[in-house]
Amino acid sequence: MAAIFRIVRTFPSSRYPDRRDMDSTAYSDDSGATWRWESNGSVAPLDACREYGIPCDPAKQEAAREAELVAFVAAYKARQPRQPSAEQRAEARAAHGAGVVLVDVLTGRRFTT
Repeated sequence: MAAIFRIVRTFPSSRYPDRRDMDSTAYSDDSGATWRWESNGSVAPLDACREYGIPCDPAKQEAAREAELVAFVAAYKARQPRQPSAEQRAEARAAHGAGVVLVDVLTGRRFTT
């Protein structure tokens, strides 16, 4: 059975007049060593765990977060085509001008507008 940690924060009405309470839920499948957000399943950042008082193992939380980010970037790179489409090239040329070298910082892919 997963451990559940519910977070409820009340915002001052003068600062956030259109917001009431923020409520989030984190869950752990490993006896509380690492925590994920229920809303999207991603590993909660260590600073959020500290701020909200979520009882985690800092080393394991950071390791899980790093592994998740590495997997995300690898999947992103695998989905990217070797060259941008004609539409992407036209948009880049319109935004940056002709003859500009653009670099995707995650894949390292370069192309000239």
